[in-house]
Amino acid sequence: MIRNGFFSIVFVCCCLTVSSQQSEWRNLIEKKQFEKVILQLDELQPADSADFEKMYLIGQAYEGLLKYKDAYNFYKHCFLLDSSRMDMLNTLARISVNLGKAKEAEKYYQMVLEMDSANFYANFQLARLYVSVERYEEGLGYYDYLLESDSDNVSILWAMGDCYTRMGDLQLAYTYYFFAFNLNRENATLANSLINTLLKIDPGSSDVAMAYCDTALYYNPGHKALRQQKAMIYYLKKEYSNADSIYTELIDEGDNSYNTLKYCGCARYQKHKWYLAIEPLEVAYEMDPTAYDVCILLGICIGRAYDPGQALAYFDKAEKLMQPDSLWSNSLEGFRGEIYLKTGNRNKGAETYYRIWMKDKQQINLLQQIQRSYYVSNLEQLSEDDRQRYLFITFLYVSELFEHQDFEEMRRQNAPHLRSVLKKYEEEMFMRNLTNYPMLSPDNKRNALPVEKLKELIVKLSVIP
Repeated sequence: MIRNGFFSIVFVCCCLTVSSQQSEWRNLIEKKQFEKVILQLDELQPADSADFEKMYLIGQAYEGLLKYKDAYNFYKHCFLLDSSRMDMLNTLARISVNLGKAKEAEKYYQMVLEMDSANFYANFQLARLYVSVERYEEGLGYYDYLLESDSDNVSILWAMGDCYTRMGDLQLAYTYYFFAFNLNRENATLANSLINTLLKIDPGSSDVAMAYCDTALYYNPGHKALRQQKAMIYYLKKEYSNADSIYTELIDEGDNSYNTLKYCGCARYQKHKWYLAIEPLEVAYEMDPTAYDVCILLGICIGRAYDPGQALAYFDKAEKLMQPDSLWSNSLEGFRGEIYLKTGNRNKGAETYYRIWMKDKQQINLLQQIQRSYYVSNLEQLSEDDRQRYLFITFLYVSELFEHQDFEEMRRQNAPHLRSVLKKYEEEMFMRNLTNYPMLSPDNKRNALPVEKLKELIVKLSVIP
């Protein structure tokens, strides 16, 4: 009996020791002293691995230290000890997101919703997860579901605005930011999102944007980002003195961000304060030596303030910055011509392609594209000028096909089509009793094609096998 009593006392003491340790760890975690918990892990016994509470506290400590992989391992162990706990599923989902395990996080959140379809946390976090992996429609579905029962929730409205921003639907993004801001006008970050979106939709809405900005500043006086925003709105409104005043205050307070320096200089330039504009523009140009607009303004201000010679040096730099890479420059011209033709502006497209061809006459495919853009079954469908353009480009294209041996396959494939077009002009010349048919080049130079030359080309096209 005495022995039984002794063992009972020992058992109670052990339980009290375990309880005391857990209480100490909870206290440390509440105080964010996570490392003190981790330092005690060497004292763990094998039997502790079956203690759910202790394993969970260790997971929290690792998570607090941002060691998500270690935290995940302890949380996963807790889940194996008790798979019925909903809080454990939410925790595993959250830590999986931090580890980039999107699929696993989705699985855990879905398991929570199978237990409780109305669980706010799981619905909200699953929506955020879907948005983060660009499954926007699914994310919006969960946000909409939550709004049905909580239509005034600022966080949901704000999140939906962010989602529509990522989708590129700025009008809907603005709508949700507006609803959220009306419910929480103290939030400076939300106000910035609202103002930026409005100005992207309609830069002319600067008065409305200013009202939002002033409202947010009322609750957040001195807020740097809002003041930057207000200065930019003044700049857009062409109230350059007010913009300069705010930018100057920001710089004096230590704001050396690129936009603040650049637009402070720009505002001073607009007010003809050439000398005062130099310093902020110089610093901005040092931060981004590729900014040719800053380089030009800096040169102008230096030239007008005191040194025209130095201004010319900046203009030379700006000119070099404005010269694009030759490969991209040529590609850009080609893209322009392609879009002109696709949108039905064939004369502009022809002019662009013709200009490129004049620089590189091996690009005969450009002549082909111009020629085909004018194709009609009946020449009377074209205006007189376009008929002349069509003949010019067809004549040029055929001539170039016979000029180079490399184009033999292209000649063979296109001969029937080109011959039929030239035959139409031959017939028209016969009906109108013309000996020469006027032509108009894409660069609007006029000449004429003799009927003998036209017939010669038709014969050459006819004998191609």
